[in-house]
Amino acid sequence: MVLKCTLSVLFCSLMLTVGTIRTQLLDNRCYLDGGGSAVNFFANEDITVGAVVGSLRVLGDPGKDIVLTLREKDSPVYIAPGTKDLIVAKPLDKEGLIGPSAVFVNVICERKFSDEAGIIIPVNIRVTDVNDNAPMWIGAPYKLNLSEVTVIGTRILQGIRAHDLDQPGPYSTVEYQTLPGPYSDFVAFVTPLEGTLVLKKYIDYETVQNFTVKIRAQDQGKPPKYSDTYVTIRVLDSDDQNPKFDRDVYYGQLLAGPGDVSITPEMIRAEDQDRGIRADIRYSIVSSNGSEDELNFEIHPTTGTIRQRRALPPAQAHHSRTIVVKATQVDNPDRYALTTVILAPPEGSETSPSAMSVQPPVGGAEFVRGTFYVTVREDAVPGTKMSQLVPGGGGRADEPVRYRIVGSPLAQEQFRVGPGGELMLARSLNYRRTSQYTFAIESSLPGGERNTSTTVVVDVLPANMWEPRFRKPFYSFAIENPLHAQQLPMLVGRIEAADGDRTDELSFVLKGNYSNLFRVDPYGNLWLVSNRTDLPLAMRLLATVTDSGTPQKSATVPVVVKLKPETASLTSNLLVVNIVVACVLGVLLLGGLVRCVYRRRKRKISSADQIGGHGAGGHAAVPPLKHGVDSSRFLLQRPDQRMLERPGLHAGGRLAADCAASSTLGSDNQDFLEHEGAGKEGGGGDSIGMFSAERFVTENPRRTQIHNTRALDREELAGQNLNHLLLQWQEKYDEKNNGTEDMSIDDKLIVYF
Repeated sequence: MVLKCTLSVLFCSLMLTVGTIRTQLLDNRCYLDGGGSAVNFFANEDITVGAVVGSLRVLGDPGKDIVLTLREKDSPVYIAPGTKDLIVAKPLDKEGLIGPSAVFVNVICERKFSDEAGIIIPVNIRVTDVNDNAPMWIGAPYKLNLSEVTVIGTRILQGIRAHDLDQPGPYSTVEYQTLPGPYSDFVAFVTPLEGTLVLKKYIDYETVQNFTVKIRAQDQGKPPKYSDTYVTIRVLDSDDQNPKFDRDVYYGQLLAGPGDVSITPEMIRAEDQDRGIRADIRYSIVSSNGSEDELNFEIHPTTGTIRQRRALPPAQAHHSRTIVVKATQVDNPDRYALTTVILAPPEGSETSPSAMSVQPPVGGAEFVRGTFYVTVREDAVPGTKMSQLVPGGGGRADEPVRYRIVGSPLAQEQFRVGPGGELMLARSLNYRRTSQYTFAIESSLPGGERNTSTTVVVDVLPANMWEPRFRKPFYSFAIENPLHAQQLPMLVGRIEAADGDRTDELSFVLKGNYSNLFRVDPYGNLWLVSNRTDLPLAMRLLATVTDSGTPQKSATVPVVVKLKPETASLTSNLLVVNIVVACVLGVLLLGGLVRCVYRRRKRKISSADQIGGHGAGGHAAVPPLKHGVDSSRFLLQRPDQRMLERPGLHAGGRLAADCAASSTLGSDNQDFLEHEGAGKEGGGGDSIGMFSAERFVTENPRRTQIHNTRALDREELAGQNLNHLLLQWQEKYDEKNNGTEDMSIDDKLIVYF
């Protein structure tokens, strides 16, 4: 029976445990596996619609014991029925253009067979960026105007920019580059990360007027995405070209009288080589034979027609002439070109067989003209084509003609003839060494048949190769004072300058504050031409010399014009005189001051001698006071002696005691006078007694006492303090020694003073 009870209890316990476990399993439904309260997923923005974003880690079987639903009705994701998978329902886009850039939904998990409310599980889907956008150009295509004289390295276009919609990072970092093409070497970007174009190669308007360069912007994705556009550059013409004549040489014939000269093979014409500018041209004659060409001929400034102004002298009419014509731009005189016009003498007037014939015989390999005249500037570079030798048309066109220079070894070194008859410069020219070359050129057909020759005259035109130079780097001149100049202008000196170009003429210009007082002639002589009264000792000028070449060149040197030392010494002497006078006045002033001090000290010493004379020799050395009272004795004697020496005062002991007491106590003369004044007013019995004693001394005692008092007041006022000190020192000396010494008290006091 006990066994049955035990088994029953165990069975019940087991059933209870199983029920508890089943209850616990049912409670764990809808909880996240591994714990947590939210679910996070990552999805690329290029995920396709219908793809699985991720699976929910929820405990329970969606088809049996749990139900999963979304609280949001219009969500870009949904839960596949019977599963835990989240499916993409709409496109996702990190940039938010075609879809949401982030998804946040709430999943409701409900337990089956339970009355409890469902559990809400937050789900966050983060959209990650991918390189799905190509850079987009802003403001493309680009156009700009560029001058042909722009310097290499100049930033010609700034602000080129392309924007990538991808998120910040490699997918949105844009790099720029130029793509290969016909003109891609003209421009380049400063750096791949900066949209700034710079010029890498010179541009010539006469070669290209506009061109287009293709550029690309791409990101740093793998693989990168890119966009292309174009930069169109329009070249602007600049005045960087000289005018040019249609021909290097023109021909004409001299006239017997005034008239227009006929020019062959065509009219003289030049044009600006800057096609975008086409500046107007003005013609002029540059004299190469002195000033005779300008006197005998003139040219119309716009049409280029040459006119002979007068009949030439017979000596000149029988020789050919070479005229240099200059074409200059109106807007820029520095841009010009030169050509030559060879004028032959009239027919039948040639004086030599080598003279040029306007219509020479033509035939075989003969030259069209009997004599060729060529003009070349001395600064022409080797290889320059000077002229074209054209043979006659008698030979066949397919037969090559051979040319060679004969008769002048110097010309063979200086020039050469090409296979087509081109006369070219082989070496550099020097006008100062050789200004004209005359030689013959021989032409022949193959086989050495029908050899002909022609004479070539090459005139070298001087170029401004050298700039003026001064002999000294600094010029200094000394002149007399211009105020003493009797005749102006006055020669000051010479500024020496020279130019390496033999035909150049020099002109001088002065600059400076005093340049209007001087003038420099063409020979460099410096003249004083004006006068002033306030000239300094040194006048500083700048002398500039300019040559007459084309283009003109100049140089500058400092010039100092000083007054001669004789003139300048006058001012120095005046300065020395002023200094000496000032020193003398200072010495006199100092001497007066010393004299005043000396005289004052001498007065003090004489006063001291008068005081000291009493101790040395009695009363004879000290002058008495006005009323016969010896002031030195009064000041230096003892009080009892001073009072007793007065006649009639021996009986007035009361008065002597009062005076001695007054002096001993340090009272000054004013106290003495007050005592005396009190006696006059009858203020006390002592005063009555004093005046009674004085009546027995002299006949007029009151008058004598008043005179003595006034004398003391006037004569001893300055020494009252000294009297007091001396009396005190006397008493102390008597108390200390209590006896007589070898030297009297008065003598010791005089030495002390």
